[in-house]
Amino acid sequence: MITGWDLSGVIVKSNVDLRQEAFVMQLIELCQEAFESAGLELWVHPYRILATGRTTGIIEMVRNAMSFDALKKRPGYDSGGLRGHLSRMSEFTADADAAFETAQKNFICSLASYSLMSYLFQWKDRHNGNLLLDTGGHVIHIDFGFVFGIAPGGSFSLEQSTPFKLTEEMLEVMGGTRSPLFTEFVTLFCCGFLALKYHAETFITLVEVTAEGSSFPCFEGRDPSRVVAELRERFCLGLDNESVVMKALELIRESMTSYGTRNYDIYQMYSQGIYA
Repeated sequence: MITGWDLSGVIVKSNVDLRQEAFVMQLIELCQEAFESAGLELWVHPYRILATGRTTGIIEMVRNAMSFDALKKRPGYDSGGLRGHLSRMSEFTADADAAFETAQKNFICSLASYSLMSYLFQWKDRHNGNLLLDTGGHVIHIDFGFVFGIAPGGSFSLEQSTPFKLTEEMLEVMGGTRSPLFTEFVTLFCCGFLALKYHAETFITLVEVTAEGSSFPCFEGRDPSRVVAELRERFCLGLDNESVVMKALELIRESMTSYGTRNYDIYQMYSQGIYA
């Protein structure tokens, strides 16, 4: 038996600079460490990115997962939507009810963490081709070409006013806004915010050093001091913990009622064939 190796699927990319993607993955890994050190159940899935040059690189494929777009195109998805899909995944387990509850828990633990990171690091282009769902019910974000304030459409972007993507279908998985799972999602989001705020200077310093003279699309041609100042503002360093929680609740409310999220998904559906 051979030990000490693993077989992974990869995507080989050309004519694209993956250094920005690799940098964002560093930030995700740091968030994971912060969540773990705080003892939170927030879940993320860093995957490996190797930039082999300015225009070439390799990306590790996320196992046992498919995009929301591919999921929505499967026959029968319309019957029950995302919640129905998680329920069908649990049907043939030894305890279907327990398996479904586990999938719901995995969903909110991952959704809360990725939602928080989406806000802090300003991930845009969050259409359903860039969100994955694995067989355990975890949400995973991919493709970080638009971060730290740049977005498709520039200043006219439909996503600019949206803190993060939180759709009605996602809320249905939790059982609605009056459910215990939604309360748990809100609690995880708020606790995660406080955990990352505690390590804010680490993130700010890393972004500040990387942005100076950088050719990354998210930094090139922009004032690094402004990028850093906006990041510092999003971390709410001047607020006490109670005020940070109030800010977190406001972000959730804004995301739930976002005009931009739904319309950006509709735009992607008609222009790129990516299901809303």
